[in-house]
Amino acid sequence: MSGKKKTGSQSQPKQSLWQRFKSIFWKLALIGTVLLFGFVIYCDSLIQKQFKENRWQLPAKVYAQPLEIISGKRITPTRIKQELDLLGYRKVIKATRPGDYEQYGEYYYIFVREFQFWDGVQRQQEIAFSIKDGKVEGLKDHVNGQLLQMARLDPVLAGQIYPNKLEDRILVKLEDIPDHLKKALLLTEDNDFYDHKGVSAKAIARAFWHNLTSKGGMQGGSTITQQLVKNYFLTNERSLWRKFREAVMAVILEMRYEKDEILQAYFNEVFFGQDRSRAIHGVGLASSFFFDKNVQELTPAQSALLVAILKGPSLYDPRRNPENALKRRNLVLRLLNDAGVLNEQEYQEQRDTTLSVVSKPKLRLSKVPAFMDLVKRQLKQSYSDEELNSVGLNIFTTLDPVIQRYAEQAVERAVTKVEKNRGIETNSLQAASIITDSQSGKILAVIGDRKAGFSGFNRALDANRQIGSVIKPFVVLAALEKSNKYTLATKIDDQPLSLKQRDGSTWQPRNYDKKYHGNVPLFEVLTKSYNIAMARLGQQIGIENVAEFIEQAGVDKDVPALDALPLGVLEMSPLELTELYQSLASNGYRIKPSSIIAVTNNQGELLERYPVESKRIASELNTYLVQANMQMVVERGTGKFLHQRNPFTSFAGKTGTTNDLKDSWFAGFSGEHLAIVWVGRDDNQDANISGSTAALPVFSEIFDGINTESLRLGYDPEIEWKLIDVSSGLLASDGCKNVSSVPFVRGSAPKQYANCL
Repeated sequence: MSGKKKTGSQSQPKQSLWQRFKSIFWKLALIGTVLLFGFVIYCDSLIQKQFKENRWQLPAKVYAQPLEIISGKRITPTRIKQELDLLGYRKVIKATRPGDYEQYGEYYYIFVREFQFWDGVQRQQEIAFSIKDGKVEGLKDHVNGQLLQMARLDPVLAGQIYPNKLEDRILVKLEDIPDHLKKALLLTEDNDFYDHKGVSAKAIARAFWHNLTSKGGMQGGSTITQQLVKNYFLTNERSLWRKFREAVMAVILEMRYEKDEILQAYFNEVFFGQDRSRAIHGVGLASSFFFDKNVQELTPAQSALLVAILKGPSLYDPRRNPENALKRRNLVLRLLNDAGVLNEQEYQEQRDTTLSVVSKPKLRLSKVPAFMDLVKRQLKQSYSDEELNSVGLNIFTTLDPVIQRYAEQAVERAVTKVEKNRGIETNSLQAASIITDSQSGKILAVIGDRKAGFSGFNRALDANRQIGSVIKPFVVLAALEKSNKYTLATKIDDQPLSLKQRDGSTWQPRNYDKKYHGNVPLFEVLTKSYNIAMARLGQQIGIENVAEFIEQAGVDKDVPALDALPLGVLEMSPLELTELYQSLASNGYRIKPSSIIAVTNNQGELLERYPVESKRIASELNTYLVQANMQMVVERGTGKFLHQRNPFTSFAGKTGTTNDLKDSWFAGFSGEHLAIVWVGRDDNQDANISGSTAALPVFSEIFDGINTESLRLGYDPEIEWKLIDVSSGLLASDGCKNVSSVPFVRGSAPKQYANCL
């Protein structure tokens, strides 16, 4: 009895321990199952959220305006060469592919690339033309001989608005990818892609056996789906946990999406290396980056090279390691041959070709931070930050890349000369400039720093400084608009003036030359920039009227009605002053300068156009008179340095200097371009510069190298020109020596002749 009891007492603990083990096991299994189930749900939601529409973070691409080659239009061979260089076109003996061009003297043959503009797709086109006497002649389609009125090149990529990661890609559809590229990828990376469910046991076993028996490098067993998961959702971390997550997500991805959707995503995601700070992703951008081709145009050898690069984008970089790349490419071609994709003859032909990689396109992506800053600010009025840096918008801008590049260089040269000539401390002066189309207000160039490409403080947009005498043409225009008693010959008193201020003080304006000039005709007041006479003119027509007119003419802020307003106490940025002067350059129409033409999505569909809007703020006749007066400023007034440097081009312009010589301005326009230039110090200290000694030389340097049409006022039946004696403002008689040809609205000119005997 006692033995049985002993046995029973010993078996009871063993049974309890086993039960406890089973209990813990099933609890852990249940917890593991719940955790795994939760993990699967999490992975599934992550995949659906991020992958549903194959949404990559696509940078917005910002394009300059395309060069338009128009029959009969003025253009120089230098301009064409500069544009072709910026675009990365190749000068060859025989142009056989897009991006090639030939030149024989005055004759050009350009194989224009295909490009998706805002107004439709421009197919690749072979054009031919000649430049004779500075104009385009005989523009035609080289293939069919059809005469053309206009052809345009693809635009320069001016910049990109990147997401957090500096990734870039051109999205492509699977049907656009050549069959030999698809086959090359599958044969090399995942031959069983269309058979497995995301993870391939065969591939894992094959990789395990290879790594166990081979003395060579390690081989992976990841499928294309697993590689996509790793690149799209995970990191390159080497761990069992990452491999487990990769396998689970690959299976889920295969359950959620069709094979072709996954393959298309892979082709758009895969990494091909770096272009400086930009990461090249996807076969669309890779085919452009390496071959200057659309993916549809790739040859089997080029497809094989792209697949070869995937093995190691650095090791098989065809530019840095061409021998490695060639060997690997030929290996991929052999796989295509073995699989019957290429027959023996095709294989040999493709194997014998060179890598055919184009020179790295160093100039295709310009660096224009000041202009890009302006574009971003304008875009943010309509688009969120996420839209700007993630959905692949295409921004078509007004930027002229040739003018931008030359103006940057000219500003840097000219400011350095100013410092040297005036004995100013080196690198103490700064500068900003904006150049527009004088008629449309399209912004062609923005310089925010004297140093080209500097991306710090953007003075063109943010440097608010007193504008000085550049305001004076608007005071004259206000006088002509507000009262019919003023003409350009109206005498204005340039004798001492004292004006009581609100604080009880007295303001006494002074002329720059510290002299008084008596009664002076209005055209001479502006030509010689006499401060006292201009201040008196402001009093005569009413400071409130002057302030109101300046606001109407192009200032989007309150203009204070101060007695010193006619002398330029108003603070403005170069961009704001550009908008104000645009109304003078465009013949009395207020036109807001714009940097954007249109915006499309990543499929090329038009989202928004930015039309030019105008509003008349002054009569055409009065604007004509002020433009003529500003031509006098350049020909013999404070801006005469410009006429001396550019005697064959007619400009209208005005210098601007603040009383303390801190800020130097010049605003001027031709028949084609308007430019505003500011020069000064960032610390707002005395720079000992005037409008004529600093900003004007910079303006002149810019237009030394920019071809521009002269300002031609032309004939107007309502305008009559008279020879006026400068001293008296009356009609010049035979004995008058100091005379000037002055325009008047017909019937308003002086009737009396000056007594010059």
